[in-house]
Amino acid sequence: MKLIMENWRGYLNEEELPSITTIGELHEFFMKRDPSWLQKKLGKYGSVVSKALGIGAGAAAGAATGGAGVVAGAAAGALAEKVVESLLMASILAFANIPDGSYEPGDGSAASFFDLDDNLQVFLRQLDTKDVSKMSTPEKEVFTEMERIVKQATRGAEPDTPLSNVLRVTAQELLDRNLLSQDKIKIQTVGG
Repeated sequence: MKLIMENWRGYLNEEELPSITTIGELHEFFMKRDPSWLQKKLGKYGSVVSKALGIGAGAAAGAATGGAGVVAGAAAGALAEKVVESLLMASILAFANIPDGSYEPGDGSAASFFDLDDNLQVFLRQLDTKDVSKMSTPEKEVFTEMERIVKQATRGAEPDTPLSNVLRVTAQELLDRNLLSQDKIKIQTVGG
């Protein structure tokens, strides 16, 4: 089981996991990442974040599309809504596979908002895709729902805004709610 878990968990290692509880800390976390790390770990959101923050090769494109305004806005104490949205969108992927037990659930950190239960993820992936390295349909549904929540929640967020003020629900709560509301899933005890 350990080998399976190591193969599908490829986003953040425990030693890379700082306590991120505000929009500003999240911004700083992604600013310190190499563009190749962002691209590898976050796919299309890696390049979006790079461009929005003006990191590396995305700097020229970021400046042309608002990256320079982001830097000026951050200096003035506010991050542009589009940058905050990009940061939170990237966080959905970056923090989805944090090892359980490496953070305190409900502590207001990025991991506590975006991580999903490891055992449940493996179970769903084995049922749905037969490949634990591929996201299951329920995970994709949670990702889509978190995207919608993030887009609505990013208006007027300052760097010192706690993530708990921006996000009112965790990805795990959404997954649990979605699984329990499905007609095709019936939870019952087996045997005596």
